Amino acid sequence: MNLPDLHQATRVVVSVSGGKDSIAMLLEVLETVPHELVIAHHQIVLEDWPGTVEYCGTVCRRLGVPLYCTQASYSGYECLECHHRYLVSCATLSIPWCRACGSRQAKYLRQVESVLDLVEWRQAWPSLSVRFCTSYFKRDNFNSWARANAHMLGDHPVICLGERALESRGRAKLPMWRERSGLKQGWMHEWRPVLSWRRIEVFQKMQAYQVEPHYCYDLQGMTEQDMYETDIEGGPRMSCVMCFLKSPEQLRTGYYTQEGRAVMERALAIEAKTGHTIQHGHALAEMLA
Repeated sequence: MNLPDLHQATRVVVSVSGGKDSIAMLLEVLETVPHELVIAHHQIVLEDWPGTVEYCGTVCRRLGVPLYCTQASYSGYECLECHHRYLVSCATLSIPWCRACGSRQAKYLRQVESVLDLVEWRQAWPSLSVRFCTSYFKRDNFNSWARANAHMLGDHPVICLGERALESRGRAKLPMWRERSGLKQGWMHEWRPVLSWRRIEVFQKMQAYQVEPHYCYDLQGMTEQDMYETDIEGGPRMSCVMCFLKSPEQLRTGYYTQEGRAVMERALAIEAKTGHTIQHGHALAEMLA
């Protein structure tokens, strides 16, 4: 299935985070494919800005797009044979099984239901080379939902993702179209409708539809001029309040605002407990000082 064959899609699922790129992508998709094929999926992350699920719901209701939301949850075990610690997705209802030695004898330790739970479990923060936050709470979360809803999605579903090439060198290497990994071979494809877009195009698309951006952009210092008139890249991120990719200034915004304070305080406590800094050589506590 090639991009020109998009008309073969049995369902087009738009992955909406609530960020500017995903909302502009949703608008672009609605201009491109039949409305009745389009649904949206939001992967709930507890460290997102408060009200993000509600924001996504408001936008989707206004546009007449069904929204599905799922939150990943994992059970943590310790193998009684080799003492290896591992996680089992609650979406699979799998019984404990140690990949290290093959034993099914295990002791339950805890639930892992958020990025900070996962940092605590792994005793380490995500990094550019090991972005376990994305794999556990975004990619695997969506794939589990897709498998469970295969009948609704049909034989040739498409998942739309909002990465833009100008955001980073890694995203610049992403293809516009490819097969979705982690699922049945040849079943689902990924499409990146806004891959070539500039930041200003994203905000202007939302402005054209009178869709207000998520409040976190204003909270982090963006003005309407920044959004709709200034043609530069970068700026505040919609990502988790304590995302390791954020600048010290953006992290301070999260800490010194009511909306982000609880997440930041837990992040500080976990950093102090584990001794592992949120960024290489840069402690969160130092950046917030």
